[in-house]
Amino acid sequence: MLGGEFLQRDESANAIFTPEGLSSEARLMGRTAEEFLKKAVLPHVERIEAHDIELMAELMHQAGDLGLLGAEVPVAYGGFGIDNCTGALIAEKLNWQQSFALSHEAHTVIATLPLQYFGSHALKAKYLPKLASGEWIGSFGLSEAGSGSDALGAQTRAELSPDGQHWVLNGGKMWITNTAFAQLFTVFAKVDGEKFSCFMVEAGTPGLSYGKEEHKLGMKGTSTRRLILENVQIPVENLVGEVGKGHYAAFCALNMGRFKLEAGAVGGIKETLAVCATYANQRKQFNRTLGSFGMIQAKLGSICARLFALESAVYRLAGALDSVFEGIDPTADDAPQRYHHAAEEYAIECSIVKVVGSELYSWATDEAIQIHGGYGYTEEFPVARAWRDQRLLRIGEGANEIVRPIIVNTLLRRAKQGRLDLSAQLSTCGLKRAGLQLLQLLVETFGAALAEEQEALGAVSDIISAAYCYESAALRTEKLKGTPQENARLCTALYLHESQTAALALASLVLTRCHADPATTASVLAELQPDSTTDTIALRRLLAGTVLNGERYPFG
Repeated sequence: MLGGEFLQRDESANAIFTPEGLSSEARLMGRTAEEFLKKAVLPHVERIEAHDIELMAELMHQAGDLGLLGAEVPVAYGGFGIDNCTGALIAEKLNWQQSFALSHEAHTVIATLPLQYFGSHALKAKYLPKLASGEWIGSFGLSEAGSGSDALGAQTRAELSPDGQHWVLNGGKMWITNTAFAQLFTVFAKVDGEKFSCFMVEAGTPGLSYGKEEHKLGMKGTSTRRLILENVQIPVENLVGEVGKGHYAAFCALNMGRFKLEAGAVGGIKETLAVCATYANQRKQFNRTLGSFGMIQAKLGSICARLFALESAVYRLAGALDSVFEGIDPTADDAPQRYHHAAEEYAIECSIVKVVGSELYSWATDEAIQIHGGYGYTEEFPVARAWRDQRLLRIGEGANEIVRPIIVNTLLRRAKQGRLDLSAQLSTCGLKRAGLQLLQLLVETFGAALAEEQEALGAVSDIISAAYCYESAALRTEKLKGTPQENARLCTALYLHESQTAALALASLVLTRCHADPATTASVLAELQPDSTTDTIALRRLLAGTVLNGERYPFG
């Protein structure tokens, strides 16, 4: 099933990838990442939080020695060439120290992939082995003071030197991760002020300098500075891809970055849930453990159910990505075209997990602080740090307010191109059917002015996103056996009920805005009616009991 087609028709369980299908080799890589985090990173949390940048640089180089920086770089360029499913597991296992996880993601995904996907063979041979080994650390320079989510609004310029041997870059980049210890920067600039393009810039190049370290709410262990370019001359061959096509590199990197950040979020939420369960078992109030109170159980049960849906969606997406990346020869002349197609195909699903994952992480860590009470508000427990750090995920790789409309607009664009038929109602899923009806209603009502209806677009996007996550959870449940399947059924039933309840309010907003007729209103709302016999209190308590008994997320 190609990107976006999930909305048109139902998928079969055997056609999707689930985390239970990870290979023994993938699990070994996951254990390597997990052990590295526990032994090399977590013992130094205080130094990381104190902004010890030299330590972070050393940890990155150690990760390189273990193959954790070049795992997804092709073998031809010094990496291991692992698949996206394994890459997702590595991201998951590294997330509990989010400063390190972000430094790792900035290097392995957004700094490396533009070069890997679109660079010439000579440019890849020059730089990828150094990035894969950790000899060099990479950084990604896209955002500017005046252009964040509006990436194409960048003002940094690139001019060809009179002798045609160099590109001369002038401008500035903002919020650049790994700046202090990076040796290579992936920088985006407009050739002649118009043609958005991508370049590789080495640290130490004359005219390249950095601002001071940003004083941030979270991710305190990362190096985040401005990148200042003043007549920076780089070799003409350091252009990545073609002039005027830098947006290919930027958007493909962002798609994969959204996917990887939320694979990491899966791991972070698992740890958050485990910490909460342990605390709820140990902490007593009114001569009872916190975990025995219904309101605490409600929080744990909902976190577990929503996490199951997110995890199912992330690994389903990972498997889908592998299906389109498989068989690409990174040294072939057509590699850039094939990489572009592969990284763009599931842009909708990458955007879905980005919004769902970042907002679930935000909500889960907020609830974790609430479960811990006053202790959660202190730095003695890890949930305060988790809450501060995860807050970036709703902003980074495109703010969620931008990404929500991207989901809907990409669906509409593909329909216009003939890649999707949004008029077909082939699914039995009420969330999908309602999402399609509402999308069609918006198009009919607002036409060319639809872009200005962001609130309604966001509402439809959320319904479509819930449909993807619910179906992912339901299909995974179908594949499971025994006790895991029983727990999965509880998660899926609760997630569906919560999603339908939320979708009713979202749909009402859209229907009212469109002045929908009674028949249309009734048709849409009927698709979203939760089963009135579902006892959600009982579902949350059952799931909470499982979480508390094991003091962990009950899958994997």
